[in-house]
Amino acid sequence: MKIIAQYAGTAEPPVLTLYIHDAPHRRMHIRVIEQYRADLRKALAKIGIVEVIEHQIELWVLFVNPSSPDLGNLYLALEQAMDDKTLTRPGIIRDDSLIVEQSTRILYPPVKK
Repeated sequence: MKIIAQYAGTAEPPVLTLYIHDAPHRRMHIRVIEQYRADLRKALAKIGIVEVIEHQIELWVLFVNPSSPDLGNLYLALEQAMDDKTLTRPGIIRDDSLIVEQSTRILYPPVKK
């Protein structure tokens, strides 16, 4: 899984943008979701976010070539991986209720010939 993160901290509320390649579906094994969290933490550390987010944010996500076309369950897996109250701490955001607006899209790139 490849994750690219961007953070617009001067926006109100701040905007976290994620480009997630090969995202898992919510019904995958919990170890897959735990690895998802670890990959998210690594991507965020690259942009200087190492602590759990404690404030409201907007979340913009592009799922690139995800494991399923089911946008709802892709997003639920992401919420589970991000929420500090689930899985092994630390999470990404203290509580998923701090996500005050979200936008999610799916992209299946054309196969290279």
